[in-house]
Amino acid sequence: MKKVVLIVVMVFCYAFAKAYAAPALLQEFVSHQVQEGETVYSISKAYNVSEKQIYKLNPDAKSRIYEGLVLILPSTAQKPAKNIVEQENVTFKTHKVKRKETLYSISKKYDVPEDVIKRYNKELYSQTLRKGAKLRIPANYKSTTVITTKKIDPGTITSTVVTVPQYVNYIVKSKETKYGIARKYGITIAQLEALNPSIKNGLKEGITIKVPDVKTNATAVIDETKYSFYEVKKGNTMYSLLGDLNLTADELVALNPSLDDGLKEGMILKVPKGSVGSVQTQYTQISIAENAGKVSLADSLRNYSVKKIAVMLPFGLQRATSDSSDTRKDMLKSDRVLRLALDFHSGVLMAVEDADKLGINAEVHVYDTEYKRRDGSATNARKIENIINTNDFSDIDVVIGPLLGGNVDRAASMLARKNIPVISPMTQKISGGPNVFQSRPSDNMLQEKMLNFLKEHGKDKNIIIIADAKNSKAKAKLISIFPNAKQVVPRTGDNGLFLYPDDIPNQIQKEKDNWVILETDDVPLISNVTTSLNAQMSVLSNEQIIENVKITLFTTNKGRAYKSDEIQHTHLMNLNFHFPSIDKEYDDNASAFIDAYEEMYNITPSTEAIRGYDIMMDTLLRLGYAQDLYQAAAAGIETKYIENKFKYTKKQYAGFYNDAVYIMKYDKMLTLKEVSVVED
Repeated sequence: MKKVVLIVVMVFCYAFAKAYAAPALLQEFVSHQVQEGETVYSISKAYNVSEKQIYKLNPDAKSRIYEGLVLILPSTAQKPAKNIVEQENVTFKTHKVKRKETLYSISKKYDVPEDVIKRYNKELYSQTLRKGAKLRIPANYKSTTVITTKKIDPGTITSTVVTVPQYVNYIVKSKETKYGIARKYGITIAQLEALNPSIKNGLKEGITIKVPDVKTNATAVIDETKYSFYEVKKGNTMYSLLGDLNLTADELVALNPSLDDGLKEGMILKVPKGSVGSVQTQYTQISIAENAGKVSLADSLRNYSVKKIAVMLPFGLQRATSDSSDTRKDMLKSDRVLRLALDFHSGVLMAVEDADKLGINAEVHVYDTEYKRRDGSATNARKIENIINTNDFSDIDVVIGPLLGGNVDRAASMLARKNIPVISPMTQKISGGPNVFQSRPSDNMLQEKMLNFLKEHGKDKNIIIIADAKNSKAKAKLISIFPNAKQVVPRTGDNGLFLYPDDIPNQIQKEKDNWVILETDDVPLISNVTTSLNAQMSVLSNEQIIENVKITLFTTNKGRAYKSDEIQHTHLMNLNFHFPSIDKEYDDNASAFIDAYEEMYNITPSTEAIRGYDIMMDTLLRLGYAQDLYQAAAAGIETKYIENKFKYTKKQYAGFYNDAVYIMKYDKMLTLKEVSVVED
């Protein structure tokens, strides 16, 4: 609904602007494309016209102007437009960038335009100018201005047209991506964006952009029936490429004259069809044996078609639009599901933006499931049915959501006949189906990972098991692994579970590593055990019986009980507390994402926002790596992002389940640290 409203508003604004500007077509005019740093005032001075005249012909300029915007100027505007024609037999001098130098100051020093310097130093399209960098500056540069005037019928309208020999206009077709256009014309995405600053935030069908002219550039449009493409990755060398492509150096340079200036990361190379390493490698070549384990999907992208994603979240837009602002604030405070949806969606948007920078374009359709707890499961399920029945899902690659289990099952059931994958983003309470991707590891999976860790590393340890009656199944599994383990059985009193003072000390061995496995969600018992264990470590140390008593605390299920204020986290730190988790705390490696999120939303991202980012980023990269989500899952790849990691395993008759689980521990300074786990 929100998307439809937005489209209506945009169409209305466009129609209004067209009607307002119509009188301008009765007079002569010239056009000007806004450059970086220009203002209406500077443009008016440059063309010797008033700001009022510019605003009259361009009403939208009153609110803002931006780089790439084309302004209509009155016929009195006389400033000639300049354009650079490629020059042959260019010689170069080397300039070493000094402190505080800018590209502008260097261009003025040598009287060479900034875009010409960039053309011969292509790293400047994607990198900032750095002190000490060595630039190639044309020493015999000559500029050429070409101006033509073209009459447009009925003769009352005159337009100044600038001829650009090295670039031509190109109309973006349906489903085309920046990567696809860049590789077609033998340039990088950064170069394409430098030519067309307006597409940095996304490419839209029908817009006109500049691309290299096949008549004046060495790289012409490539015949895709004979040739394919390869994007140079970090670490690639000419030697490795020649071996992979089975070509000689002369053959590769003949196909790509730009290699005369050296091999650079991000270059799009033209290679014979079928060459090893081509980005056109068939998807069927992906195999578990080749790709099992952790890989960087961002370095292995090959499918650059536009990804169509449907996201189903319970926003309740009808309530938000009808209520007052105060009511909406109260609704945000009281409605936990709405807060989860908004946070998750904010992370989704960040992921779409970051994936676009990697060349993966996404078309995201967001649907409001309008969940209300009081409506009941049947009514809420009908809302999902209505969304699917009244919208075209035939070309959707993946559906993310809904949030709640019953709704996930209903959506998956309806979309199963079209084989559309449905990702359950948060809940584990789903029945499952052949097209369901359960992104949240189940509690059973968390327990199994912890049991495997204990089995692998618990040999020769003094194992002490403390479990209450509710966790008898977990206790039985532990005893099957450690049949000789010591057991401490909690007592039941008027105030709940408790231990006698000597229960734990009697089981501690001074000469061995003591591993205490605690299975309970009873807060007083957890507090009792952790306090007693800490006392054993400190008392024995103070009495100087031994230098140190090694005690480590474990659990196979860290529930909400451990968040209680009754449990001292310093005790958990001292005991090096280990537990399984579906996520981890973000670290310094995530600083770029955190900074970008805080800049956009003025708040630190919540766990749900980060989960939204991680799930959407993983989904888009998997679709960029394989033909579809099913094939990406079959490759057995484990991925890791800001806080979450994913490795989907097919379960018989029940879809795909995420088996990627962290083993975490309390480290010094009360930080949580991931424990390295080596799995079979």
